[in-house]
Amino acid sequence: MRVKYLFSSRFAQKTRKPSYTNQHKVSFPKQAREVIQLADVVLEILDARFIDKTRNAELEAVVKEQGKKIIYVLNKADLVNVGELKRNYDLSSIEPYIFFSSKNKIGRARLRELISREASKVKFEKARVGVIGYPNTGKSSLINVLSGGKRAGTSSQAGFTTSIQKIKFSKNIIIIDSPGVILRKEENSHVGSVVKKQTEIGVKNYERVRYPDFVVHEIMKENKGIFDEFYGINSGNDVEILLETLGKKWRLLKKGGTIDLDRTARKILRDWQEGKIRGKIQ
Repeated sequence: MRVKYLFSSRFAQKTRKPSYTNQHKVSFPKQAREVIQLADVVLEILDARFIDKTRNAELEAVVKEQGKKIIYVLNKADLVNVGELKRNYDLSSIEPYIFFSSKNKIGRARLRELISREASKVKFEKARVGVIGYPNTGKSSLINVLSGGKRAGTSSQAGFTTSIQKIKFSKNIIIIDSPGVILRKEENSHVGSVVKKQTEIGVKNYERVRYPDFVVHEIMKENKGIFDEFYGINSGNDVEILLETLGKKWRLLKKGGTIDLDRTARKILRDWQEGKIRGKIQ
């Protein structure tokens, strides 16, 4: 008889900050506040697959307190069914919003037009557009699409942007890019739900998460049958069967021929973070 995973107890045992913590994540009050103060208009970049999970309530409150305009950009729109999202999510709570895809250039013309319209209201020679959001929501890629060139460095690794960057959008508009920021209460958290969320939305890279099997298990709970459908197997929504079946299929074995469950779980999470597997809108 197989021993079941006791995920909750495994997380309860953690007492020290792990050595692999992403040092590029910047605390909210520091550079995010500076970008908001400098900007006349603010773009909050959200992952269209995880709208609520990539919104930053602290950050939005500061923007509104300072009377700045927020435009919500639902990035990675190529990874969702837009029609289904509109039916199942109340988008009126994030108006004005724009669906955008750096990969397919969806929404580029409309966003450029909206930025130019808002910038024209600014009473200064040059308008400044601040770009904020969680790590790995695609801020730098979006800026490159808008500015027409590779002016902002990009990487699939969360935390790649580590300092404020100023990029020319047009003659009279400057874009200010900032490092990705997360909620202060989530920084360095070991709470299972927070670790799961950060891995799910790409803040914590699949290579760095401490218990990848736990995260796979939690994603399965919210998206029943999603991995079976994608990989063409029948696990019955049992994470152990899933990992054992795929580990054997991919020949991810340890010495002695036992299945390497850790590597198998990380490969699943890589497919998830790269957008190959599409879960329900959250």
